[in-house]
Parts: sequence; structure tokens; C-alpha cells
Amino acid sequence: MDFNLLLLERRDFPSGTRECAALGIPPILRRSEAETLVRVEHLPPLAALRMARAARHCGGRAEISGPPEGRILVAEIPPAAWNRLQRRMQRGAPPLPRIAREIHSALRACHRSPRTLLLARRWIRLGRRTLIQGILNVTPDSFYDGGRYADSGRAVERALQMAEEGADLVDIGGESTRPGSRAVPAEEEMRRILPVIEALSGRLPVPISVDTTKSEVAAAALEAGAEVINDVSGLSFDPRVSEVAARHQSGLIISHIQGRPWTMQRSPRYRHLIPDVLASLRGGVRQALKAGVRSGSILIDPGIGFGKSAWHNVMLLRHLMALRATGYPVMVGASRKSFLSKLQERDPGPDGRLDASLGAAAAAVWYGASALRVHDVAATVRAARSVESVRDVRVDS
Repeated sequence: MDFNLLLLERRDFPSGTRECAALGIPPILRRSEAETLVRVEHLPPLAALRMARAARHCGGRAEISGPPEGRILVAEIPPAAWNRLQRRMQRGAPPLPRIAREIHSALRACHRSPRTLLLARRWIRLGRRTLIQGILNVTPDSFYDGGRYADSGRAVERALQMAEEGADLVDIGGESTRPGSRAVPAEEEMRRILPVIEALSGRLPVPISVDTTKSEVAAAALEAGAEVINDVSGLSFDPRVSEVAARHQSGLIISHIQGRPWTMQRSPRYRHLIPDVLASLRGGVRQALKAGVRSGSILIDPGIGFGKSAWHNVMLLRHLMALRATGYPVMVGASRKSFLSKLQERDPGPDGRLDASLGAAAAAVWYGASALRVHDVAATVRAARSVESVRDVRVDS
């Protein structure tokens, strides 16, 4: 059975009942004095009882809920109790040793970001410096820059400019996935993107990623010179995308989406937002690994704006560390999206959302994002470097 683990450290504990619901945490535990809260979903009943008993024996508290066939356990772990609890679980009956290892790995991942992203022909360093992925839409109908770079010559110029501005990757898309948009045929998508990728191949100093949900488009783009597949469907629209990524040893960005672009913003709802998004992303990762994609080639993306309300998006930004605890680098794409207007006093439209976009980018960096997908490369690079200098400051004693 595949368990869905949510790990929260003290700084990320929920502050209210609604946030507790988004995390699937009983309100009784929200004012816990523990250093760590652990939520494990899909447990066999006996395993849930044993884990709860172990947590209580070590001085913590535990709550069990959910259906008998897949119990949900939420346990608090006091500061000095984790080592004792881990030893007790390691000696326990299956699946407790495996859960103990997963919790230990999650704790390490919160404090140690992945160091490299593996591509077929190179690797990209990850760590304290946040990667910046520049958005290049060669579409007539994208929500912000639709039609601006439909001409392949202008698109090539913009890609080269983004690299000069500090982009670590350039993401080229030939199909709009804005709310309400409709899919375009693969042939049209390739007609839009392939001339641009071919013109940039060997000329652009940074890797090209292709923003597509179709396996045939992904394969053609990789053969033309792209090195990363950015699938906003998280492999749910076309599972063969993972096979293409494995065959080409490309990077793969697995995003979360609820619904389809043309319906995804019609009253999106979640039982428990963060665990639901985590479960979907973990499913996509398992699918990719099964197809042969290297674990070091995967990034995950919570899918800001893809089947989420403004409040859902804010919660995801607030709890990026829960995604980082999976051990995979986290990419965030909030640039100029409509939810940012709801955080301001008025809606200035996409052209007036730069300041809000930079604020969201700063929050994402602070809360653990490894990469940002943005329209405004130069401004975001400056903002990210500023946040990093504060976050990672070292003061001589």
C-alpha cells in the first residue's frame, strides 16, 4: 500500500480551524507543544493502532480517523521523543519500519534541498540559489502574453533575452492552459513550437523545457533540442509522457491539476487540500519512476491556479515545505495569475500584477521553492536573490 505522508514542523503548524481542514489536522492538535506533526493516510487499522500506541508511549498524542480500510493517523512528536519513537517503530511489525524511514527522510528533506537536476546532456545545480524558468508562450491566446511571441523570430529573441536576464531554463509552450481554454491538436502545437526550439538549439546557453501534456509533442520537442518536459497535468492527460521522458532521459516537471483547463476554475473543492495535492503528486512521481524516469530528473509543482481558489493558492504557498518533504525539488508558477488580484484592493489585470507576482515569488523562495516559473525574469531574479540573502544570512560570532 502507498502511504500519503504529511509532515509539518512547528513553524508550519496551522493557526485556525480552516487551515486545519486544509491540512487534514484535527483542531485539537493545532496548539500542540510538539516540534513535529505527522499525518499518515491509507494505514491498515492495526498499523494505525500500533503507531498511535508508539507515539503515546513516547510522550506524544495521536488521533485516528478515516474509513477502516485506510485509516488516517495524526500524531504529534515532542522535541526529545523522535529518536525513541523511531527506534520503537523500527522494531515494530510492518509497515511501521517503512513509515519510520519515510518520516526520517521527510525530516531530512525539509532541511536539505536536492543538489542537482539531472538532464540527458547536463545537470543543473540546485540549492540555495532558486532556479528561474522563463515563460515563452508562442500562442495567440495565453492569458498574459498571448500573441506577443507568436512570430518565431520574436520568440527566439525573447528566449535569448531571458537567458541574458538570468533565466536558468526557458519554457516554451504552444497551447494555452489558462482557465476556460480549449485544447489544440498536437499538429498545431508542434507547428508553433518546433521552429523556435530548432532555432534555439545549440544557441541558447540554458536548457529548453517544453510546456505540453501530449506525448507526441514532448517527443518531437526533445528530438528538436528541448531537455525538460513540463506537464501541467501531472501525467494525467497522457500517461505516455512519462515513457517519453524516460526514453530521452529528460527532466520532468509533474504538476497538480484538478479537472481540465476549460472547467478547472468552476468552484474547485478539496476534502483536505494539502494531503490531496500531495497524493496526486506522489501518484505522478510513482508513475514516472515506474516508466524509468530517474528520480533526480523530477521536479514537482503544486499547480497554482489549476483548479484552485485564491485561498487554496495562498495555502499552497504557505505550506510548500510539506511538498519539499517529499524529497523532490518544488517549482512554483504564480506569475501574473488572477488570484493575485484577489490579494489586492483592485484587479489591475495581468499587466498590473508585477508587484504581486514578485511578492508571491518572494514568499515561495522563503517557504522552500527550488524553482520559479515566471514571465518577468530580470525582476524576479533580483527579488529571489534578495530573499535568499536574508534567508541564508550568516553572522560571524
